[in-house]
Amino acid sequence: MDCKLLRCLFVISTANLSLLFAQDQFPSWEEKHSDEPFIYLVMERTVELNSDWSTRETIHMVAKIQKESAQSLGEIPIEYDEEFQKVKEIKAFIITPEGKKLRYKSLQSLTPYAGEPLYSSNRIKVITMPNVVPGSIIDWEATIITQKPIIKDAFWDLFEFSIDAPVKTLRYKLIIPRDTPIQIKSHNIDVIPQIKEEGDKIIYVWQRDFVDKFEPEEFMPPWDEFIGYVEISTIRSWEDIANWYWGLVNKNLKISPAMKEKVKELVKNKNKLRDKIQAVINYIRDNFRYVSMSFGYNNYEPHPSDEVFDNKYGDCKDQVLLCMAMLKEAGITAYPALFCSENKGNPREKLPAPSHFDHVILGIESNGKMYYTDILEKGYRFDEISLNLEGGYVYVVNDKGGFFYQIPILDELTYMTYRNSTIHIKKDGSAVIEVTSLWPKDLSIYMRENWKNMTEKQRQEVLESLDETYTSGGKMLERKWENMDSSYKQIKSYIKYERPGWAEVAGDFITFSPCGGAYERRNIFVKEERKYPIMSASNSLSKETWIYYVPEGFEIVHCPEGIHLKNKLAEFSRTYKVEDSKIIAVEIMRYKRVRLPAEYYKEMKNFYNKLAILTRQKVILKRKGVP
Repeated sequence: MDCKLLRCLFVISTANLSLLFAQDQFPSWEEKHSDEPFIYLVMERTVELNSDWSTRETIHMVAKIQKESAQSLGEIPIEYDEEFQKVKEIKAFIITPEGKKLRYKSLQSLTPYAGEPLYSSNRIKVITMPNVVPGSIIDWEATIITQKPIIKDAFWDLFEFSIDAPVKTLRYKLIIPRDTPIQIKSHNIDVIPQIKEEGDKIIYVWQRDFVDKFEPEEFMPPWDEFIGYVEISTIRSWEDIANWYWGLVNKNLKISPAMKEKVKELVKNKNKLRDKIQAVINYIRDNFRYVSMSFGYNNYEPHPSDEVFDNKYGDCKDQVLLCMAMLKEAGITAYPALFCSENKGNPREKLPAPSHFDHVILGIESNGKMYYTDILEKGYRFDEISLNLEGGYVYVVNDKGGFFYQIPILDELTYMTYRNSTIHIKKDGSAVIEVTSLWPKDLSIYMRENWKNMTEKQRQEVLESLDETYTSGGKMLERKWENMDSSYKQIKSYIKYERPGWAEVAGDFITFSPCGGAYERRNIFVKEERKYPIMSASNSLSKETWIYYVPEGFEIVHCPEGIHLKNKLAEFSRTYKVEDSKIIAVEIMRYKRVRLPAEYYKEMKNFYNKLAILTRQKVILKRKGVP
């Protein structure tokens, strides 16, 4: 045989062996993600903007079911507004593990807000798939026709490239008229679109293949810094957004005679401006039912405020507009403030589009200052910043073009909590315990609202449950709650109870774990590696004090040493002080709002490991006179 031919065959065979070896060493994309509940083989959206500003959006999804927990994907919801949208060209089938191709089982058109006339045009089409079992593949496609834009002669869109499941092919296709002035901005991705012209259209295609799923971590900075997405907008400026939404406000802000009478009643005998404001807000909070509607593409325009007043229900933007109308009647100026959490990123740094916001709160002008309050959040005065609002971004809509604002971060003392306990230990290990607590603000609101709506029987059952939890078969001697009837204050409680077997008794020795015992290792900072920076979103401070009274005839033979753990994000301390026949223990836990690099992860992990180990302490008491 020719030597050249032999050498050629050798090279080819070696290359084939190398390829086979590489295939054995490097699993396929499907194999790499075989342990996920499901994977997307295809995820694509095609959006075509027409010259009359109507749009045609086609969604195509192909998902492979790999575990039973993903069977819920067999119910496919498609939301739309029948007043100006239509869902067409629905195609859906499933390929069974045996290779059979089955059509969808049913297609329903549901009214999610039946019995609520304000939202009667909202619809959901639900595609139900058969045989959704591990190994099956769901393939569906649907087209949504939007006949008119929300904002006249305007279009915006956003497509994410960071998904909560692995995606083999992720594609976004945009088709626009050639002469459309459009802005495009990419965030956290380096995908360059393919651009081509076809007749009077320009076609953009963004595509990424073999995309790993986005997995957030605890104590993480705003996701917006890490999620890849591209945004599109034809809106020239944020001022155009303000002018559009202010027009909706003027169109729908209506004050009926009944509203005027109610406002007159609410502000009667209230001389201070802040009391008038709070009276109107409390009336809406206490008397209007919230209907959950996303502040999304179909749901930007608030309903007329007089209709909301008569119906006694509405979503966030409806109730904000109602409050604006009633405050206006009382001579107080207020504005709608489009809101998004800090996690969604600063909208000022994005293209103008209302879709950056998912909520509407109220901005109130009082004595030259602006205050921001969520009409839906009970338990807060209008001049207090709630835990859910801190750090969030607002775009205040007014008749001057609007403005941005970031809600301040609260300091650690704003909603500080504390608990003071005295424990009188008895010789048999039982104890009489007194505990005074200042509850967290959010827990105070939750308890107060639930308590208000309970029957007497339910209240009694709650108290019995709490008594048993504390006393473990002992006896509740006294119980007092303060601020249960207050609208805004944190609840303060006092309990006194007897508990048998509180401490361990072994002959002449009594032992117990101080300060509530050891901290269990929390399920945070437990992985080996960290991908993203570390950030605490808020400041917090809690303080607890325990005073332990040693029973007569006993002495303290061992008291734990103090603990002090501190890093740039968290601080924990326990101190002990022995005074005659008592031990005073003080524990402080503090978190600071700070941002740290991922390399600091081991420091945080070490903090929680030490916390679990060092708090496994015991106090030992011994009967006097015993060697």
